[in-house]
Amino acid sequence: MMDKYFTQVAIEPASCKISHDETAWTVGSCFSDEIGRRMAEGGFNVRPNPLGTLFNPASICRQLRRVTEGKPYVSEDLYRHDGLWHSHDFHSSFSAPEASVALDAMNSAIASLHAELPSLRYLILTMGSARAFISKDTGCVVANCHKLPPDRFEIKDLSTEEIVTDLTETFNILKSRTPQLRIILTVSPVRHKAYGLHTDKLSKARLLLAADELCSCGEATYFPAYEIMTDELRDYRFYAPDMVHPSEMAAEHIYNRFAETYFTPSTINDAACARKQARRQQHRSLSETRKSAT
Repeated sequence: MMDKYFTQVAIEPASCKISHDETAWTVGSCFSDEIGRRMAEGGFNVRPNPLGTLFNPASICRQLRRVTEGKPYVSEDLYRHDGLWHSHDFHSSFSAPEASVALDAMNSAIASLHAELPSLRYLILTMGSARAFISKDTGCVVANCHKLPPDRFEIKDLSTEEIVTDLTETFNILKSRTPQLRIILTVSPVRHKAYGLHTDKLSKARLLLAADELCSCGEATYFPAYEIMTDELRDYRFYAPDMVHPSEMAAEHIYNRFAETYFTPSTINDAACARKQARRQQHRSLSETRKSAT
């Protein structure tokens, strides 16, 4: 009789462990929010996706270089659409009805990250897709189309070579400011169904090849979030109702594998206690809000 009912992805424990007093950022696709949110609940000094959702490596690199420069955005960098002011470099969570409000949010993020950069110890970077949208107006890769008409953009599939070159240059710039920086690369397990499943598989393959090359050169270490989802949890019950995003249970399982890899046993225990306390407090606050509403 079989004593194993699933394939476990083998992961070597990391030589360097993340502690609660070290500064960490999670940057990239929406899966960065899943890891970052759980680390924040666990009491880590972490910034969960502080630049908003960034799917493609070119946009991630563009924003990280901007953080390194500390260069603020100006009103000419924004445009108005559907009653809101947007930037192609930022997620819609930074958009606002007034240009000044949007600029304040964007520049506050850039300035605070720039100031924090010298103390940054861990960058957990999640690539979501190798597909990039290029604005016909500027010729630049955009991080978010903000529901503009499709004919305003050209579609480009970034090659593995382009991704490796861009990330290598960006990592070198970051490490020149932060020599102690350690970079953890992951590929998002979120499926980009709108592109077509075959196209999405090719996109993920380019990201995986790029990550492998970067890690082989010692630029980063790799955490197999994508492989855990597709090989260890290969069942639709581990997907959210949209059949695209990992379910809460799946995201929790992947985070636990991350913790086993990058935290010491005592840190895992401390983080678990902190998360219980955070959720207890969150539940209490929600209950008090409901009582005051009635």
